[in-house]
Formats: sequence, structure tokens, C-alpha cells
Amino acid sequence: MAEREAESSGFATKVNQEIREAIKEKKIVLGSRSVVKGVKRGFLKNVVAASNCPESLRKDLDYYAGNELIAIKDFKGSSAQLGELCGKPFSILLVGIKK
Repeated sequence: MAEREAESSGFATKVNQEIREAIKEKKIVLGSRSVVKGVKRGFLKNVVAASNCPESLRKDLDYYAGNELIAIKDFKGSSAQLGELCGKPFSILLVGIKK
């Protein structure tokens, strides 16, 4: 099954750092459609979901990630804050980190 990580202050900084490193290494996929496709095809190792991600999208993601054993991590902030962390001027619901 897909791993669901707990939210805590230490965990939040770990997720932020992981996203920043993936951006530097250019191993990042942005957007819900692209991330779901990546999960289905199995070329992602982690997925980070914003706190305001729709429940229907989370259920689909949990289902496909469970089949591929991909970790799903919850981002403590909103999609706008996740977009800002990624250096983009728009909201991002899902971020995928490539293997």
C-alpha cells in the first residue's frame, strides 16, 4: 500500500528540502495530470500533495501509488505555497519526484 507520512515540523522541512533537491537535479514532475501518469507508468519514487488537493484526486493517487508502492507525502501548505516553493508563479496540487 502507499505510505502516508505524518505531518510534523521536522517532516515539513524534510519535504521542502527533498523538493528543492529534486528541482536542482531536474528530477521533478509538476501538475496533477503529469504526476498521475507518472505514477501509473511507475517512473516516480515520491509524490507530494498539497493540503487542499481534492479528495477524489487523492483517492485515485492512493490507488495507483499502492499498486506501484510509491510514497505519498502531504505538504503542510496550500497549492499556492507549493507552487511558490517550486519557484513557479502558479498553484501546484501535486509534485512528483522521478526515480
